[in-house]
Amino acid sequence: MKKVFLTAMLSFTIPSSLLAHDGHSHEASAQTAPHGGNLRDAGEVRGEVVIKGDEITLYVYDKHMKPITLEKGELAGVVQFPKEKSKPIVLKKKGEVFVTTVKGISKVHRYDLHIDVEHQGKKTVVDFGLDNM
Repeated sequence: MKKVFLTAMLSFTIPSSLLAHDGHSHEASAQTAPHGGNLRDAGEVRGEVVIKGDEITLYVYDKHMKPITLEKGELAGVVQFPKEKSKPIVLKKKGEVFVTTVKGISKVHRYDLHIDVEHQGKKTVVDFGLDNM
């Protein structure tokens, strides 16, 4: 009985960061987002997503919060609304940021947004679990 109790207690104390896979975490970054959006750590990069109306803007930074330039002109991603299948999206480069429009996103309370980013040959997913409140 003591073994069962001890095992159960230990399973609750394992930090969630040990369970997250590399480059894929819903945890917010500890730093403040420069453009007032949501900031996420993703491997060697950080992503900030800003939603205005139905427009999604992605800013990409290095670990020191310096903007970085990505070679690609487009980024692929998916958005998933509650109780719906994920939908593919494409963000197009506009200056140093990436932009797309997702009709109705500003009216949805909760959704997940995953964007594939490649920088210096390393691929990662910038992963946002967002609430519109």
